[in-house]
Amino acid sequence: MAAVRRLLSAQLTVKVVEWGDVQLGSRSRLINNTANTFQYDFERAGSIQFGRRGPIASDLSRRLRFTRDDSSALVKKDAADGDPVARSLLVQTRPHRSVSVNGKLYTTGPLYAPALPKGKTWALRGAIPNGGAFTDQAVDVFEPRTLTKLLSDTYIKKRSGFKDSTGRIHENTMLYKGKITFADLYAVSPTFRTLIGRKPDATLAPALVWWWLWTDKDGTPMMVDSIWDTWIKGGAGRPHARGAARTEYLAWRPHVTIKPPRSSLVAKVEGPAGGLPEIDDVGEALRDRRD
Repeated sequence: MAAVRRLLSAQLTVKVVEWGDVQLGSRSRLINNTANTFQYDFERAGSIQFGRRGPIASDLSRRLRFTRDDSSALVKKDAADGDPVARSLLVQTRPHRSVSVNGKLYTTGPLYAPALPKGKTWALRGAIPNGGAFTDQAVDVFEPRTLTKLLSDTYIKKRSGFKDSTGRIHENTMLYKGKITFADLYAVSPTFRTLIGRKPDATLAPALVWWWLWTDKDGTPMMVDSIWDTWIKGGAGRPHARGAARTEYLAWRPHVTIKPPRSSLVAKVEGPAGGLPEIDDVGEALRDRRD
């Protein structure tokens, strides 16, 4: 907790990489008596700038992949049949870059480019909290109240080590592990409240988020893993969604400011081109499951 408060006070910018996957049970199905899973993988990388209360800006590139053969076949068939969610997800397999500054989100990439006027390359998508830092990662350890709650429910705390995405081996780190219900995380975390969109009802409140936090010897967060699943006991037969994300915080740097795109290149858009849905964060995956 003290380390996080020091980081926020210093107002640093951190290099991040993030990856994971989302499974949509509402879109998985049996074909010839064989279960076919609808899953997409995501990758994000870039920088997040922190202020005294948390992330205030970000510059992140993101793309999706369909690495499972059954998932790839499902999304291609659904897109060919005109399903807008599948079409949107396929477009997002090409890189998109998002910049968030002063509470506004700007995106460039093929999901938005055809909707932009000539000469404009950035879509202004509207307001976004937390500097746009949390869309795929459901656990925000830079919220002091959230971190306090997570650490109070930790059931594993031990010395550990790991190899990061650059190949560096980190030894003598601390690992904290726990789990928390959707209802409890919603109660303490503004980030999770924004992601999920509305208070969890009876079909979601008991659902779980499992989390892992690695820190250096001084307590600085180095890596966060999370897995969420909307399945709850007694909910058999109801489609559920599941997601996993790993976020690595690789390098903390002072005096690095993220700037918005040039205003001459920006145009306000109502949404992606062709009326497609955005389907680009945890909240939208959850809404796809519920609605």
